[in-house]
Amino acid sequence: MTEDEPDYFLFVGSVDTESATNHIRASGAVYHKKLLKSKPENWAVTAAMITSPRCHGTLVALTGRDYVAMRRPEYEESARALLDALADRPHVILVHEAVFFTDEQRAAGSASPLGSNDDAETLDDEELRYYFRDIPSEVRTSVNTALRDRQLNVIPYRTNVERSIIASGFVEDNERHLLFRLYVPSGRLYAQEAEALLGLFREWLGQTGHSGVRQEGYTTAAGQVFEFFSAQGLPEGGLSRYFEDFSSFLEDCVIAPEAAAAQLTATGVAEDVATLIVSRFATRARRLTLDLKQRREERMLALKHELENIVLEVGSSEGRDLADLLDHLVPAPTAVGVFEGPKVDSRPSLTVVTNHNPQFVNQVSGSVVQSIAGTVNLGPEPKHLLELIATFGGNESVALETAVHELEDVGARAEERVAARGRLRRFLADLGSRGLGVGLDVLQKYVEHKVGIS
Repeated sequence: MTEDEPDYFLFVGSVDTESATNHIRASGAVYHKKLLKSKPENWAVTAAMITSPRCHGTLVALTGRDYVAMRRPEYEESARALLDALADRPHVILVHEAVFFTDEQRAAGSASPLGSNDDAETLDDEELRYYFRDIPSEVRTSVNTALRDRQLNVIPYRTNVERSIIASGFVEDNERHLLFRLYVPSGRLYAQEAEALLGLFREWLGQTGHSGVRQEGYTTAAGQVFEFFSAQGLPEGGLSRYFEDFSSFLEDCVIAPEAAAAQLTATGVAEDVATLIVSRFATRARRLTLDLKQRREERMLALKHELENIVLEVGSSEGRDLADLLDHLVPAPTAVGVFEGPKVDSRPSLTVVTNHNPQFVNQVSGSVVQSIAGTVNLGPEPKHLLELIATFGGNESVALETAVHELEDVGARAEERVAARGRLRRFLADLGSRGLGVGLDVLQKYVEHKVGIS
């Protein structure tokens, strides 16, 4: 690779589908392909290509043979370098479910048996053996653990159609520099204000020198999908750093306008222009704050009326503190609160919670979670799945929550629903491998049969 080589996208393994490469060609970009059916030295070269500043995205397909190779002593160092390289770059790793899942996990989801027509479509006998060879359980466990420990973006797939859909979707998002995709259910608290807040966020990005950021998305009968793209790619520190700075700026516009103006002038905005911008943002921030406050009061009043029956059932003494408990559970009317869930902790430490009858707290919390999150109309399986995500999702919680809503919403884009199913099946499999969660077999079946691909 030379210094004057253009930026490129990298395919690793046989994953350069026609639809994926067409997206890259249409944008005028360049792509390279590396195969893992090779010596360790080539794996090291592949890792170096991934870490190159010229590489703006990587799509990987891991086969059963690749899993076995990663456990061989001569590949150990290069395999570790390859996975470490992916952790720092936009990527997706596609693994056939026959390789990623155990036999028990495949059976739990009623998956097609290995070597079925789904597995074999467009593959000859040699390719079938290469992709789906039986691998020892200890090899599967070891490699899957290495993938999970690095928090790599693994999506299991079943058919070539699914693989092609997921691959082309990731390539398109990568070429358009997707920053984040967020699903907001229509019944969620502050759902109406979310659009106004994100509009302010986009405008602030433009005023602070990030003019390459654009907002897109779409609306369905069940919710709204927000998408942010940037010609500059993901900022250092992640998008959360942008939103934290924006929230601070919005607060300063109201209570410390001089400080807010100073933030703008530091980015090159003229002082008189900065003053006008701060004044405009302050007006809109006050309007938004009032809307959020009123929306919260409306929801808390509705919840209070709904929960008074629970108070009668578990003891009238709890009724005196119902308002305090709701005030703790319902997100604050702030910019950050718009995207927060209800403040329910499996090990609460605040006096306002622990002083209550546990039965009362559990019943109230369940009602509040559904009302705040907009999940009242969801079935028991997606609700249980969202609870597991809230408990075990970690840094992936937002993406996994979005996946649940996309899976439930028949109006969501088909390619995103397919990818959502793969992410959720992988999440459930990881929980099962670690002995976490209960009722995972039922959830695997729910996820498996939610999207039909032919």
